[in-house]
Amino acid sequence: VPAAPPAPPAPPRKLVMAECEAEAKGDAAKGFCTLTQALAVRLALRFESRPKDILVSMCEAGLPAAKDQRSTVKAIMRLCHPDKCKHPEAKRAMQILGPLLS
Repeated sequence: VPAAPPAPPAPPRKLVMAECEAEAKGDAAKGFCTLTQALAVRLALRFESRPKDILVSMCEAGLPAAKDQRSTVKAIMRLCHPDKCKHPEAKRAMQILGPLLS
């Protein structure tokens, strides 16, 4: 049985971030949530398979950063919480961010 072809390399983080920002602007224009909330949701979804890049990308995008990872994750989770953010993927973003608390 031939080996499976290698997975294509992940696109550069800056490109993914630019795509997320464009999508977030569209989400905010639709009135789902603020641009900041939409950006947090979009970045969490896009970097789900690369958890170590989630927080770095969010900080580079200007989202809240705190003195430690746990505090930073909690601040970003407040942005994405479905009670405060009406983005259709807010709940999924919370599920992705939850494991980063530990």
